[in-house]
Amino acid sequence: MVKALFWTLASRLSIQFFSFLRVVILARILTPYDFGISASTFIAYQLLEMLTFTGFTTALTAYKGEFREGYPTLFWTSLLRGIILFFLLFLFSDSIGAFFRDSNVSFAIKVVAISFIPSSITNPIFIVEANRFFRFEKIFILEFSEALINTVFAIFLGLYFRDFRAMIYSFLIGAFAKMFISYILRPYIPSLSFSFLWLKRMLSFGIWVNLTFVLNFLLRYADRTLVGKFSGQHSLGIYSNAQNLAFLVAPQLSSMISRVLFPYFVVSDVKETEKAFLSYMRASLFVGLLFFAPMFFWSDGVIRIALGEKWMDAVEILKPLSIASILSIISNTISPLSQGKGKPNLDVYRLAVIPLVFLLLSLLNPRSPLWISWCLSFGYLASIPVWYLGISSLGIRPSRIFLSLIPLISSVFLPFLFPEGILRVLVSIFSYTLTEILLFGGMGIFEVFRLKIPNPNLP
Repeated sequence: MVKALFWTLASRLSIQFFSFLRVVILARILTPYDFGISASTFIAYQLLEMLTFTGFTTALTAYKGEFREGYPTLFWTSLLRGIILFFLLFLFSDSIGAFFRDSNVSFAIKVVAISFIPSSITNPIFIVEANRFFRFEKIFILEFSEALINTVFAIFLGLYFRDFRAMIYSFLIGAFAKMFISYILRPYIPSLSFSFLWLKRMLSFGIWVNLTFVLNFLLRYADRTLVGKFSGQHSLGIYSNAQNLAFLVAPQLSSMISRVLFPYFVVSDVKETEKAFLSYMRASLFVGLLFFAPMFFWSDGVIRIALGEKWMDAVEILKPLSIASILSIISNTISPLSQGKGKPNLDVYRLAVIPLVFLLLSLLNPRSPLWISWCLSFGYLASIPVWYLGISSLGIRPSRIFLSLIPLISSVFLPFLFPEGILRVLVSIFSYTLTEILLFGGMGIFEVFRLKIPNPNLP
């Protein structure tokens, strides 16, 4: 497990490092308006991506049988999907630009639509095998290369164009680079065959994964859509960069550990499952807290250092978004557990609550980015009871769940006894670390690394 987690951690950290580097450098070259155009463009792109996400690679990874027979069907369905999405997004680009009331959005969407082609044929066979057989060092090479290329071209093009085109063109270049590298790492030539039986098998599992991705889109982009629609591209640029900082860790952290523990949960027994899940949850919360603490207790300093003085309007927005981020880390821990145990519907139930609560509350004042940020926090808070019921039904004892949350509770409330500023950040991190050691005799993040990896040849 140590090797798998090391490479997964390296992969996620490299993505986040390059993403953060791009934001920090481009924030000093471009304007909030440019970031707003980019955000509006990727709202449309990700909407189409998520609505049509098949979940077939996940289904084939979890299939308990001769999964290689499904390779040709997986490849051709992926290619067909990419071609269809390209034409759809290209055709509706002007309508989307009209929705956001900016012609630059239309232009940017036409460019980004092209990336559906290389993305669709980024070797899906490579993805299945790398995840199923814990070959995460290969995924690291792929994701590191894409992030590096994207970042280098974004900075170079930013200095050349000095507008939103830098982010759009660099994304497209990164998509083509990822496609070529995936076939270098795992050569594959598909046979001219297609199986409707395999399509049915993958759909039966993938439909729940698809719903999960659709709901995740609503969580990630519904707030940005409202800000862009009612407050304009400048406000959206401010909001999106605040959200980028607040969620710098949460989604990547969940993806990182989930990638390793998903196949672990497929084969682990009840006792092993509970031990691994609780260690995973405590490890996630500790890493998340290292970022939550400065962003909540010292938000003005974080914005000034990371983005610069012209972005100080993001300070008050960053606070509620950082709360949403730490709550999302708790809520997202059910994903690998429910999918590994063949109950992906539990994850869907949990995710459905968040956008429902968010949308109902945000409509009370959709023109206020600050109110929108608080609504996102309330949405994640409302998902916690559903998360609790879900993991309890999968064999995790309630008493152990509550005990694992105590260090986080102490780290959130204890700092308010101290003066504002960096001192509260230090108190928060220290109180979490001390409380976890006293309660469990060690740190969850080290326990995860000590887990024994299961047999990768799933039964």
